[in-house]
Amino acid sequence: MAFDPPATCLGGCTVCMVRHVSDWAGLPRHAAEIVSRVRLRRSLPRGATLFAPGDPNAGLYCVSSGIVGIRMAHENGTEALIALAFPGETLGARAFLRNGPHRTTAEALTPVDLCMIQRRDALRLTQQAPEVHMALVERCLAAMDAAQTELLHAAALSNRARLCRFLHRLCLLDHDDEAHDVQLRLPVSRHDLAGMLGIQPESLSRLLGKLADEGLVALSGRKITVRSVAALRAEAGLEPCH
Repeated sequence: MAFDPPATCLGGCTVCMVRHVSDWAGLPRHAAEIVSRVRLRRSLPRGATLFAPGDPNAGLYCVSSGIVGIRMAHENGTEALIALAFPGETLGARAFLRNGPHRTTAEALTPVDLCMIQRRDALRLTQQAPEVHMALVERCLAAMDAAQTELLHAAALSNRARLCRFLHRLCLLDHDDEAHDVQLRLPVSRHDLAGMLGIQPESLSRLLGKLADEGLVALSGRKITVRSVAALRAEAGLEPCH
């Protein structure tokens, strides 16, 4: 996979539009400036694969725009979408830290822009700026925490509330909680979304239909219009934003 050379990168991590929500947000300025000097940039079309199981770890990737789906295959051949990576999230940290091949597939679910730090540069970077190593460890721990939280949500929240939380997060990618008539396009198929929520596709269709009947959303294939982000947040059982 070819990446553009660093000279094509405008600005850098210190001025990145998603730095405030990035895994790299806590880096001191000197470390962020090092990252900016060595990073490469790439745009992926929807459907492109960033890496697959067995691929050697080539480095670290930070999503700057778009959504990446993480898939994992069971030994019986069944494949499932297990997570989504949104802007600001880092991919490849586990393979990098274990110095081994990737165990998952990363697929661009929408057009994606990302930055890459090649493995040799990442290794030097972790030596020059120990904060980077800690950021990677924290990324892995955050992923573990998120997986445990999802298990808790599956036990404690209704399917409806979990669906509304997913839709609410999509809304907040480009809008705030006061927005109305937000146009969304599901980045995954309904079958994949049902799998992520741990429910049957038929149950998901009924839930979406119920939300539409109540006027919370309007449906057209993968396109969803959220009438009120604040109302969706309330349905999700989330605390009001301040």
